[in-house]
Amino acid sequence: MNGVLAIYQKEMWHYFHSPIAYFMVSVFLLGTGYFFIYNIFFTGIAAMADTFQNMGILLLLVIPVMSMRLFASEYSDGTMELLQTLPLQSWQVVIAKYMGAVTMLLLMIAGTMIDLVPLYMFAEPETSTILAGYIGFALLGMACLAIGQLFSALTENQIVAALITVSVLLGFWFVGNMQSFQTSQTLAILVGYLSFSDHFGEFVQGLVRTEAVAFYFIVSAIALTLNASYLQWRR
Repeated sequence: MNGVLAIYQKEMWHYFHSPIAYFMVSVFLLGTGYFFIYNIFFTGIAAMADTFQNMGILLLLVIPVMSMRLFASEYSDGTMELLQTLPLQSWQVVIAKYMGAVTMLLLMIAGTMIDLVPLYMFAEPETSTILAGYIGFALLGMACLAIGQLFSALTENQIVAALITVSVLLGFWFVGNMQSFQTSQTLAILVGYLSFSDHFGEFVQGLVRTEAVAFYFIVSAIALTLNASYLQWRR
């Protein structure tokens, strides 16, 4: 566990000493703040539903930037060989880096909660619905990070990793729109089940369904397992 903690601490040090990380967090918080102000004060609807939906789309663009360096930077810096010689299993390396990225995600989520202050000062929002939205947002982010980390491990170029990740994430987000084009009921159900936006929409509406929670955990687990398997294969 000491090795896992050391890699985790290294990841956190990198995040807090990287100008790109600060820029990424700033863009995310400014973006969510803009969506909140527009949705609350310009539409006059004292609810977080639209803001959460906009945050979800913004997350698909921020996550690739956050995850692109996780392994790709190790290749470019020439430290991947050193990382693989550590007395750690591949899955431990993967989990340590993933934990660092998830920690940053949770800090970003915590930063958006400042938007709730005026909401509770001037309105009476449903706390349970907001809580469900944040749970769904965190699960969505964790699944996206796992996918981004996988593609970061598959390529040595950070830009390529980010571009592939954003393409895949947007595909998962909009795949639900293909349901109406399916002639097979089975395919329509499958396409709907794979939709990130459909599952996230349930959380935004205040529904914390076991199926949706399991979906995001399964996606994360599959991506992390493939990540660890690839690193083990490289050894």
